[in-house]
Amino acid sequence: MTSYQLSEWEAYDRLDPVGEWRADFRIASLTSAVVNIARSVWGKRGIKMSNPIDFMPEWDKVDDEIKEPERQSVEEMKRIMLSTALAHNKRIERMERLKTRKRKR
Repeated sequence: MTSYQLSEWEAYDRLDPVGEWRADFRIASLTSAVVNIARSVWGKRGIKMSNPIDFMPEWDKVDDEIKEPERQSVEEMKRIMLSTALAHNKRIERMERLKTRKRKR
């Protein structure tokens, strides 16, 4: 490939990117589908469904526009882990109760 041909392909790719945008969109579509399934099963009624565009990366965004994520305090992390552990323990207790009911039959 000559330097001229390479320059033409680079210019064309800037106008209409073929590879990476489509790959990003495919992954965004898949992610959106998974999120929508989870929302329909476990979400509240009337919750807004996502679109693939919600999951598209914005590569050309200026750094000033990117927000720094909020940091969790140690207390918040402890509260979240405790609630997760409690929910897990309740599930295990429910499974044990079901097993004992089946044994009694």
